[in-house]
Amino acid sequence: VARYLSEVQGFKKENVTILMDDGNHKPPTKSAIISAYKKLVKESKKGDVVFCHYSGHGGRLPDDNGDEEDGYDETLIPVDFEKRGQIRDDDLLKILVGPMPEG
Repeated sequence: VARYLSEVQGFKKENVTILMDDGNHKPPTKSAIISAYKKLVKESKKGDVVFCHYSGHGGRLPDDNGDEEDGYDETLIPVDFEKRGQIRDDDLLKILVGPMPEG
């Protein structure tokens, strides 16, 4: 995906963040994923093209605030989920979607 973004879509390599549990990259811990999303929002400006790709485990937890019709929050499951927990869809809305500049 990173090579495609750089070679085909023209993304600069310094603007591509890779979190991977392969021993060569920063691991996709809960704090690393959240930090990467916050950095993306902070550095994005109106008119930018932003691409987020998550290739990992997902799950669901009982809805903790009553906003889900099915009674469950969808989640991303980071490598340290057993100690740090999962990342809920509500968290992504607050961290990534809501604060992202429009346009």
